[in-house]
Amino acid sequence: MKAKAFWHNNKNTSEIKTEQLNFSNINQAVKMHTRYSSISIGTEKLVANGEIPLDLYTKMKVNYMGGGFDFPIKYGYSLVGETDDQRWAHVMHPHQDQIIVNDNDCYFFSQEDIDPVAATQFSNLETVINAIWTSKVKQTDIVLVCGTGSVGVLLAQTIKKYIGATVFVQEINPVKKEKLKHFGFDLCENNLEYDITFNVSANQKGLQYCIDHTVEEGKIIELSWYGNNPVLLQLGGNFHYKRLQIISSQVSSIPHEKKEVYSFLTRKQLVEHLLKTIDYKIFISNTILFDELPLYFDQIRKNKPNEDFITIVKY
Repeated sequence: MKAKAFWHNNKNTSEIKTEQLNFSNINQAVKMHTRYSSISIGTEKLVANGEIPLDLYTKMKVNYMGGGFDFPIKYGYSLVGETDDQRWAHVMHPHQDQIIVNDNDCYFFSQEDIDPVAATQFSNLETVINAIWTSKVKQTDIVLVCGTGSVGVLLAQTIKKYIGATVFVQEINPVKKEKLKHFGFDLCENNLEYDITFNVSANQKGLQYCIDHTVEEGKIIELSWYGNNPVLLQLGGNFHYKRLQIISSQVSSIPHEKKEVYSFLTRKQLVEHLLKTIDYKIFISNTILFDELPLYFDQIRKNKPNEDFITIVKY
């Protein structure tokens, strides 16, 4: 059985390659036809540009990844597919049109309960949940989400609809700012300070904005990952005077204080509940075809302005 998979050949080029699939290599093998996958632009851009720190090569590996971070590499981690007997599942898997995976790596869901397009956001919403747990945000908090890419906009929507806190968003792209107002979000006000700020901008200026606009003894939750790119911050102002906390949030493990209550499975079950009750599909503003992935990443490498919240791939 053959499949088409998306590979980065080096930091300048990507292509779709044909490869052979083998049932014998995988226990409890399930064959799936990919219907959609989601692009995590922040991380996948770092991978495509070869900006992964050498000492994180092992930790950054994802299920069914091909090659390595020194190229070539097959990378991606949010795919929705359908089995031959019409079961739908989310799988952490690179962009590929046919896959064979271990049954235990699949999170099966009902198409009647969750739109498969929205289900592409399972992985991003797990990141969102971890950030909410890390921050301990509560309904009475005034919150800022800085940066509205895929994780940022999902985070803002979840805090607003699930937690019930007051949410402001910070976005520099004028097109996205207008869309955010249409979705009912309040744009940040420079004279405000916030109880908790979340930086999801993947930009040091975004993190600095959070530092400069967080209340005394407030928390700044850093979700951005910079790879091997340095970050320059000005900490000589109010950072020490206000006793601010910069706290990392990352999806690959459950926060310690939640481990007795949640596992990776129950975290996914919480995501399923969110997908059933909150409209996230409205933020999927760009859909490209699988064959268009090489061109799309050519544009990403050239830093083409991104006016979309979430981009998914259709197969």
